[in-house]
Amino acid sequence: MCAALIICFQGLYFSMVIFRLLVILLIAFAMTLLTSFALKAETDFALESGDQFTATLLSEYGQISNFLNQGSDEESTGYIKIEPSVFIQTQLSRHLIQLATKVSHYQFSHFSEDDHNNLLFKPSYFFKLDHNKTLFADIKLQESYEYRGTGLSLGNAESITSGDDKKSLAANIGYLYGQIDSVAKLKLSIGQEDFRYKTRRAENKALDRVDQSVAASFDYLLSGKTYFAADLAYTQSNFQNNSPLNKDIYAVLVGMKWQSTAITQLQALIGYQRLTFEETLFASDTRFKWRVDINWQPTNFMQMNINTQRNYETTNRIVDSYRVVDSTNLQLTHQLTDYFQTSAVVGYRQEKVVYLEQTINEDYLYSEVRLNYQRNDWLTVFAGFTFKELTASDDRLNNQGNSLSLGFNVNI
Repeated sequence: MCAALIICFQGLYFSMVIFRLLVILLIAFAMTLLTSFALKAETDFALESGDQFTATLLSEYGQISNFLNQGSDEESTGYIKIEPSVFIQTQLSRHLIQLATKVSHYQFSHFSEDDHNNLLFKPSYFFKLDHNKTLFADIKLQESYEYRGTGLSLGNAESITSGDDKKSLAANIGYLYGQIDSVAKLKLSIGQEDFRYKTRRAENKALDRVDQSVAASFDYLLSGKTYFAADLAYTQSNFQNNSPLNKDIYAVLVGMKWQSTAITQLQALIGYQRLTFEETLFASDTRFKWRVDINWQPTNFMQMNINTQRNYETTNRIVDSYRVVDSTNLQLTHQLTDYFQTSAVVGYRQEKVVYLEQTINEDYLYSEVRLNYQRNDWLTVFAGFTFKELTASDDRLNNQGNSLSLGFNVNI
């Protein structure tokens, strides 16, 4: 049995070409500073001990301009979102237990058939064998909603009367060696994820799958705050009702991480990925792979984060296919005053969808501008504007839309 390796404005509205050029220039600039982004994996080495409890209630009201994601005859709707969440952590000697849960409820004024709930439930356990050795395990249950005009119904929203419900259940166990400032750090993990669509089972059961994965990441301090980094990953996907899509994905990344200051941090890894199928439905595919993260905080009031990477992703169409995805994200935050904060997010995602007899390119642009007003520690009021656009080689899929939102967030 194989285990799967998991290691992957319109506000100012620059053109896509200008935006991507800006990202490349920023990455090059950051590399010259020889600084590096704190990897997600490194947060595993910097867990806060002790007991913690956080409860949050988010309430949001807004308007969506193109709810069905159509190229013409756009239909708008108002919506309400209510989202409570809880995080609990308790420590008993060398045992650390965490529980994170969140429920998101959506209601729409003109599309009540699309009212739905999203669920996230994730318990985690850590056992400290020694001061620099830790065992961990976690389970993640997630239920989410796929809106009409996206995913399985992309370009054909009116073919279904409501969106699709999705469910995934994942479990991981692993081992951590090292601490945040150790000369050498190692993370090993083995996991399994069970994914299925809950709705329209007669046709959607073709996408039921079980992913088994194994992953390893290693950092070694070369000098100062410069680390050599290596990530290895392997994933095996078994489609229970569509065996020709069974596949194996191998990925290797090597590179450097620099953490010279708290102001600027960078990680840059490049490597190789390979996709092979159990049957000869598709030819094997081998591609260049990368992951770059930049975190820059020149002042106490401003922060910028850039992430760009390439991955293989599983099909989200009933027709046999797979996807090669290049994604770039830019996030800026600025503290205007003690009470006001602005943030801007721009994401650009290129998907190459490979079918048996053709390949379709889909380019997704997403941008968001948000203003937060935080008068005290427990209450934040916010207003936001988002814009999204899909440009595809198949003109029938093209669409764009925007939304406005106003809400508040209460923390306990």
